[in-house]
Amino acid sequence: MHMLYDVIRRELHDMINYYIGTQHGFNLSTGKAGKCFKKYLPAELYAQYCATCSGSDYADIWASIDAMCNLFHTLAVTVAAHFDFTYRQEEEDGIREYLRMVKLNEY
Repeated sequence: MHMLYDVIRRELHDMINYYIGTQHGFNLSTGKAGKCFKKYLPAELYAQYCATCSGSDYADIWASIDAMCNLFHTLAVTVAAHFDFTYRQEEEDGIREYLRMVKLNEY
């Protein structure tokens, strides 16, 4: 859980902040721990963000990881396009394959 909430979520929050910056400018605050994400994200993206929270059930945790990956992808592609960066899909594919192997204990 530490890895999920303290490490991975922090990276997701950074990407959400970059996305919000590309949409609304970088001179605003989204609040501590994303307190104002609901204010700045479209309803669909905010619903996806809410899906990243999980209970303690193993299946719920994996569902939240999938939701984090999907949301991160959506935001990162938009942010990359905004800055004319190349989004490296092959890196994401490798990460998702690794997560699949961990989930199935195939590593």
